[in-house]
Amino acid sequence: MIRYEIQKEDTLHSIAEKYEMAVQDLIDIHNQNCGLTNVIIGDKIPIHLQYIFLEVDPSRQFRTSGIAFTKRARYRCELNNIIAIEGKPSFSAQTKTEYLFSSRKQDDDILFMLKLEDYVNSIQPQEMEAAFHLIREIEMIRDIVVYTQSEDGEIKDIINREELSEKWREFILRKAPEIPFYKEMENRDPETIRDFIENGNREFSDSEKLGKVLAKNMLYHILLKSQMKKNDYFSILQQSQLFPNILLAIEVSRTVVSDQGNTITYRLTGTLDKNRLDHDKIVRLYEEMYQPVIKYSFTEFNLIYRITYTVEKASGLLMDATASIKEQVKNNYESITKFELRRVEL
Repeated sequence: MIRYEIQKEDTLHSIAEKYEMAVQDLIDIHNQNCGLTNVIIGDKIPIHLQYIFLEVDPSRQFRTSGIAFTKRARYRCELNNIIAIEGKPSFSAQTKTEYLFSSRKQDDDILFMLKLEDYVNSIQPQEMEAAFHLIREIEMIRDIVVYTQSEDGEIKDIINREELSEKWREFILRKAPEIPFYKEMENRDPETIRDFIENGNREFSDSEKLGKVLAKNMLYHILLKSQMKKNDYFSILQQSQLFPNILLAIEVSRTVVSDQGNTITYRLTGTLDKNRLDHDKIVRLYEEMYQPVIKYSFTEFNLIYRITYTVEKASGLLMDATASIKEQVKNNYESITKFELRRVEL
């Protein structure tokens, strides 16, 4: 039981939302624990009331970066990445993760929190596992992220960026030199390691840059779009998975698939804007990178972007999602991403 001091801008709805309660439950708990002259009647806070009594489940409370959050949802995710040459898989990676999600109002903004609780992956061919071990360690640096987002579904600010930056510096100083793949690369190609460190320094020192890196994670990407205000048409810029230093402009439309009971399901459909594509550069990169192996000439470059997700109306929480993103040089080379998310019990 806590005694909440009422602030000037508070309403019964805003307090209930902050503590993730129904307004009527808040009123009932308060009235059962206050004196007769302080009971709440109706749907407004009595003008003379200074405190409201609340009952909060301590098992759902935790603090991170000095901020108190209430656990709202836990998500299990499965990400499958496949590289196919002439339709035959040549590489596959499966990553299973579990995240804790929360949000809370603070001043005029909403703070979102994602905590990475589990991370398991498997790679084929196994010779590449060492490289993915380094990737896993970097993901664990970003194990807790507190952020705000803009109305158009982009990360606006990372509240605990300085803490993440300190963890990055500690990782580079102490942990990275002990990772076999890092040591091998440091001996074989020191310039690559220097670039790796410099890129990391830039990302962790700037909320905008780090936000763009996080948004490449499929869970962040879908969560950001699911919390987006009414915007049924928008554009995204995505780094090509096949060609270095090529940005892909994707025009996305959002439609309602179903609206039943307490859930609503949306579909995001993306179309590659080929007018903003440097076609000659892509052909040249294909001829340099892939044609010596595949032998076949360049055909047609395209991208398929499909995401379907379901939101609970009452809470606004993401319930489940699937995503399919395919980047391809038709019939020759494909990068395929499949993603599934489901909400599990807290």
